[in-house]
Order: sequence, then structure tokens, then C-alpha cells
Amino acid sequence: MASDYTRGEMDISEQHGMFVGVMKAGVSCTLILTYSIVFLTFAFATGTGWFTSLGIALAVGVIGGVIMKQGPWYWLTTGVLTVLTGIIGLAIAVFAG
Repeated sequence: MASDYTRGEMDISEQHGMFVGVMKAGVSCTLILTYSIVFLTFAFATGTGWFTSLGIALAVGVIGGVIMKQGPWYWLTTGVLTVLTGIIGLAIAVFAG
């Protein structure tokens, strides 16, 4: 068995595909986490308004997504988070008076 081995002739396309997928998922998760941390920091730690914080975080998310050339799942996740955060902000404003 070992004598049949020739260095560099193994098909590694499946391993390469898995590696690329894991790296893309890691980058996307890191950018989403950064988006969330920026929003929460500006909204609660600096006293910046809810929607101003959302705008700053969205700018960070869009710039990071463009620089890192993210795919449609990143943009969908960022959009859903932005819409949900906006709805929650409106609900807080309505109920808080």
C-alpha cells in the first residue's frame, strides 16, 4: 500500500472545497459579529441614539462586506438584522413614549 503512494498525485478537490467553505463561513460570521458589536457598543455604551448606531453599524457592515467580497447570504443576513433592529427600535420608541 505505502509503496503505491506518489507524492502530489492525490485528488484534494473535496478537501479544498471544504477549506474554502469553512473560511468563507468564518469571515461572514466575523463580519456579522463585528456589525452586532459595533451597533451594541454605540447604542448602549456611548449614548448614541438607536438609529444613529444602526446607521454606523450598517456602514461598517457594508464596507466590510464589500472589502471582503461577501456573497448573497451575508447581505441577506445583514439586511434582516438591520430591518429587525429598526422594527425593534420603532417599537421601543412607540411604547416608551
